[in-house]
Amino acid sequence: MKTTTTRPLTEEERRKLEDLLKPKRREKPAFVMAILVAVPLTFALFVFLNLLLPGPALPKLLVALGLGGSGAWFYGKRATAKYEESFQPAPEVQEVLRKDLAEGRAAVTRYDVESVVKVAAERERLVLSTWFVKRTDGVVSFLVQPDLMEAELAGDFPATAFEIATGESSHFVVSVKRLGERLDPVKVRSPLSDGEWEEIGDEADAPVPLSWDEVLERAVRNPLRAKNAKKE
Repeated sequence: MKTTTTRPLTEEERRKLEDLLKPKRREKPAFVMAILVAVPLTFALFVFLNLLLPGPALPKLLVALGLGGSGAWFYGKRATAKYEESFQPAPEVQEVLRKDLAEGRAAVTRYDVESVVKVAAERERLVLSTWFVKRTDGVVSFLVQPDLMEAELAGDFPATAFEIATGESSHFVVSVKRLGERLDPVKVRSPLSDGEWEEIGDEADAPVPLSWDEVLERAVRNPLRAKNAKKE
C-alpha cells in the first residue's frame, strides 16, 4: 500500500534543503592558482620596471610586488566566485528549493511492503543500489532514490513500513523513516541491463510494467556476481 500526505518540514529537513540550495565547499583552489599567478607576474613586472626605469632596484621591487599582488588578488576573487557558482543548482532548481523553504511543507509517502528485491549498485556507471518493492496492495514499485543507500546503512530501510519525505515542490528527499520491522531482501540481483532500464525507466517510484513473479524470476536469472558483491 502507498499513501501520500503533507506536513510541515522539520528543522533538520529544512537544513537539508538549505544545504542543497547553498552547497558549501571548503576547498579554495582558485587562491592556490592566484599565488601561482602572482609569482611570475611580480617577477615579470620587476624585470620590466628595471629595464624601463633607472635607479635602485628596491623601490621597483616594491611596486612590482604591489601590482602583482593586486592583480593576483583580483584574479583569485573572480576565479573563486566562478568556482563557487559552478556548484550552485540550476536556476529552476533554486526556484523550487526556495519555494519549499518559503512554504515549509513536505510531501510524505508511506509504503507498506511485503517483500523487496535489491538491485546491486553499478559504480562504473555511477548507479547506486535500487529496489523493487512489493506493496501490501500487490502493486510493484521501483525505488531509485540515492538517499535509500544512507537509510539502509542507518537501518531505516528496507522495512515492512517506511516513509520517504520530500520537498513538496522540489521532490528532493529530505528524510527516510522506518515505521515497521526491518525487512531483508528476498533476492539480491546484479545491476539492471540497458534494456531493463529502458523498459522500467529511472524515475523515482515509477510504475513498473512487471508482476512480482517476473521481478523474482529475473532476479534468479541475474544473480549477484562476485565482482558486484565486493562493491555492495
